[in-house]
Amino acid sequence: MLWNLLQQIQIHGADAAAREARCQADAAGINAAELQRRVEALSLACAAVWELVREHTAVTEDDLLDKIHELDLRDGAADGKMSLVAKTCSRCKRVNHPSREQCIYCGTPLGPSTPFH
Repeated sequence: MLWNLLQQIQIHGADAAAREARCQADAAGINAAELQRRVEALSLACAAVWELVREHTAVTEDDLLDKIHELDLRDGAADGKMSLVAKTCSRCKRVNHPSREQCIYCGTPLGPSTPFH
């Protein structure tokens, strides 16, 4: 009888864990679908902006590729990503979050953030 009770407790725990895992998998699927939708929207927007720039300026595809490479290297690594780079205060030399416009420690202006940070 004690053995049956122990088994029932373990079965109940396993069922609860399985339900939780299904909920997390469902949530991950929704998150992945939303990320995919955003990536596709950004790809479309980038393609439209590039076509407008190419049609209305003298910017070439080589210019674009050079700029992409330059931006990629700004964080110190040619890895195909734009990583945020921490800002170091010129006055107190402390490191601040890249989005900060003034030092959190001494208030010195750090410079404006870009729209992408």
